[in-house]
Order: sequence, then structure tokens, then C-alpha cells
Amino acid sequence: MSAAVVARGLSEQWKGLTVTAVSVGAMLLLGLWVYQDLDLSIYDALPEAARALMGIPAGADPSLMAYNEMLAAVGALAFTGVSVSLGSRAVAADEAAGRASLVLATPTSRAAFALGKAGATVVAILAGGALLWGIAEAAPRLLGVSLGGSHVSALMAHLVANGLFHAGLAFAIATGLGSRSLGGGVAATVMVGGWLASSLLPMWREGAADWIPWTWFNGSKPLVNGIDGGHLALLLGGAALLIAGGVVGLSVRELRTAAARPGLVQRLRALPGVGRLLQPTGRGASLLSIRLAGHRVLVAYVSLLLAGVMGPAMPAMYMGLRDSLDGFAASFPQSMADLFGGGDLSTAAGFLHLETFGMVAPLCVILVVTAVANAGIAGEEAAGRMSVLLAQPLGRGRVYVATAATVVVYSVLVSGLLFLGCWAGLALADVELPLGNLAWACLLLMLLGWAFGAFALLLSAGTGRTSVTVWGTTAVAVVSYFGYTLLSAAGRRGLGWWSPFSAYLEGPPLAEGAAWWQPVWLAVAALVCGVLGLVLWLRRDVRAGRA
Repeated sequence: MSAAVVARGLSEQWKGLTVTAVSVGAMLLLGLWVYQDLDLSIYDALPEAARALMGIPAGADPSLMAYNEMLAAVGALAFTGVSVSLGSRAVAADEAAGRASLVLATPTSRAAFALGKAGATVVAILAGGALLWGIAEAAPRLLGVSLGGSHVSALMAHLVANGLFHAGLAFAIATGLGSRSLGGGVAATVMVGGWLASSLLPMWREGAADWIPWTWFNGSKPLVNGIDGGHLALLLGGAALLIAGGVVGLSVRELRTAAARPGLVQRLRALPGVGRLLQPTGRGASLLSIRLAGHRVLVAYVSLLLAGVMGPAMPAMYMGLRDSLDGFAASFPQSMADLFGGGDLSTAAGFLHLETFGMVAPLCVILVVTAVANAGIAGEEAAGRMSVLLAQPLGRGRVYVATAATVVVYSVLVSGLLFLGCWAGLALADVELPLGNLAWACLLLMLLGWAFGAFALLLSAGTGRTSVTVWGTTAVAVVSYFGYTLLSAAGRRGLGWWSPFSAYLEGPPLAEGAAWWQPVWLAVAALVCGVLGLVLWLRRDVRAGRA
């Protein structure tokens, strides 16, 4: 393992998990404060066994349920999602940019290079977890909340191990096959699918989710019961094996570069009988088509997850679990539902909102638009290509508009496909839900993508730094989601007007439709951020080769 490679990797990776840990920690502190104002006296009279099922440790204040809702749900998704990003780019990003071949031209073996990058990723995840652990330990003491017999360190150990496992999965695929998008896409799908399945499958059959990695993370309720050695061994052992697989994969395959890989059109042209139909016209590719092509793999994964899997499957799952959900919803506090975007589990609209539209769909759309906005300007500058691009007969405005148009097109595409997938699922499962409400929900999802895409484009165009764009947008998304849902849980929804999620989640749209101000709020936010980003882009100097 090369110390220089580890140091370089840490310099690239420390910002993401630091921003995520601080953002989640701040919202955890806010969550505990909000829970102090909720009437949780009903939980004081429950037997210890029932309190344990709700995530309340023995002798602890009921407000400590916030830890399970924050660190085991939204916060865990954010932490693990960033870990996936780090694992997928550790080697594959350097390989695609041509830097890996330069490093390997020195006395550095492939195994040492891959191990160094993997080591940097592991250290970054451990450091981010340690920072979040410190905040989680300090927050109850600052607010005078009784910890009782809670095991905060056990929960954080499971969370870090979960991050390492999913980062290892992304690393194994991206490094072993040389495809960052494939590694990140598969690992993100396993993460989101595991989070959903670990909560839904046990309602169908006890033990049905025991094989899912997310169950190894929180299925044993580590905050209440402490560390589960078996689950922790599965996560850490799996992470080690996956990282080793990625190292071996890089050692035995040829290095790949972006220029060496033929695109889809080139592969189609090689097919007999198809080549003549796809001959070049001589006009060249438009800047918009290049931008669209750059993220087609990511969009394909997101569309498959939302429209191909969740859209058709969730209505059928609701019908299969309907009887169980009625009883569960009766004992599920509304404040808990509000933390996941609101909705009533006993209805089809509420179930689909909580399981798809409340958290997963916004997460996927924000991921896509942030990647597009980041790559379109800041990514080109970091790679040193922007000055070459602008040396052509292309104005800055055209570069900006092409990136913005890509954000618009992909938001429309993902939202539209989700509408079709849900429509098909509702029809196949014979679930009654007004199509007008479904259309409103998908329209607001599209506008939410425009708003966050415009904000990411503002950061990308205004700073030219990929780290500021990605982690700035991530921080705003986490804070605005947590802020609104926590205020909703506390019965202070009106104070959350500043959050874009107030316009997206209010209703919720699947059950109530949308008021006039909801699409207007998101559209105006997108317009303001988009115009401001263009002004900044036209007025600043281009950065070269800086992240």
C-alpha cells in the first residue's frame, strides 16, 4: 500500500463524509429538541418489550426514538449513499481521467494502487463515522435527555460497518470492471432496495429479510440491544472480501479509458444491416446530446429502480400487506409518519407516498440532477476541458443552457417513467387511486428535480468546484428534508415554508392533490437559481484542473 496514494485519496474524499456527518448530526440535535415538545407520555406506560420494538432503550427518554428514525433511516441512507459514491470513484475516477496509468508508470503496482485507494476510502468512512458518533453522544447530554440503557456506540458501529459494506460493493464492481457508473448504480440499488425490503418483507413472513445487508445493519436494533456480533461480522467480512475482489479484478484486467470504450452508437453501427442507418451526417453531435449521453447509465439505473421495480411492485405489495398494515397503522404515531414525509399507511395513497414518493423518489431525482449539473460545468473545469471547449465557437451561455436543458430533460424523463410504472402497477394490482393525484405527485417530483438541479447548477457555475457542488447540494437536501419533516412531526409545519420539501410533500399529493402554491414555489426557486447561476457563470474566470 502506497502512503502517497492513501494521502491523495484522503484529500479527495474527506469533504463528503464530513459535510454529511455534520449535516446529519445537526438534524439529529434538532430532532431531539423537537421530540422534547411532543407528547410521548403514551410510551412511558408501555412494557419494556414493546418499548424496545419502538426503538426506546430501557430507562431512556422516549424522545430517543429520534435516533432510530434519524441514524437508522434518512441519516443512514445519506451516510451510506456518500460511502457508495466514495467507493465507486476511488479507482474508477482516476482510471477514466487517465491518471491511473500515470501513477502505475511509477514503481507502484496495481495492487498497491488499489489498496491505497481502498484504504483511503475506509479511513474516510471511519473518520466520518467517528465525527457523527461524537455528535450523537453529545446531543442528549446537551439537551438533558436521559440515555438510559441505550447503546449509541453500537448503533454507530453498525452504521459505519454498513457504510463500509456498501462502499466495498461499489469498489469491487467499479474497480474490478472499470465502470464507476455500474459500481455506484448497483451498490445504490442494493442500498435502497435493502432499506425498503428490510422493513416490508418481515410483514409478509418472519425472517424473510435476514439475508438483506440492511437487516444486518439495523435488524437487531443495536441502539436497544447492543452490538450483534454475527451481523457486524457479515458486514465487515463482506466489505473485506469485496475490497479484495476489486483489487484482484484491477490486477488481472486491462486498464480502460473513456476514449478506448466505444459508445452505444458505435456498437450499433458494427451490427450488420444497422450500420447504414446510423452513418454520421457530417453535422456532428450537439452539445445537448453529448450532455445527455454522459449520464445515460445513471439515469437508466434510476429509471429501472423507480419505474421498473418500485412503480409496478409497490401497489401489489400494498394489496398483499393490506390486512397487516391496517393494524400496524393504528399503532404507528402520525409524528413518526411525518418524519418520512407524511401519509397514512392504511391507504394506498399513503403507502405509496411513504414507500416511494416521500423519500426514495426525491433521493433518486436529486442524485441525477446533481450529477448532471456538476459534470456540465465544474466537472469540465476540474478535468481541464472547459477552456478547450470555450475555444470553439461556443458561448458560455450555450454551455450553461445545454447543462440546464439536460437537467430539465432528465427530470421529466424520470418523473414521467415513474408515472407510467405506478399507473401500470395500480392497474395490475387493481388498486384505486386517482390518476390526477398521481400526475400531481409526479409533476411536483419533476419540479423538485428542477429546483435542486438549478441550485446545483448555481454552485457549479458560480464556483467551478465539484466538491462544493456535490456536497453543498447534499447538505442543503439533507437539512431541508430533515428540517421540514421534523417541524411537521412537532406540529409546526408552517415554519417549514423555507424548505423546497414543504411544496413537494404538503398534502401529500397522492392523497390530496396539490394546491396552486406548491408548483409555483418550486418553479420560482428553479428560475431564480437558474438565472443567478447564469449571471455568475458569465462573470467569473474559468478554473483549470481544480476540484
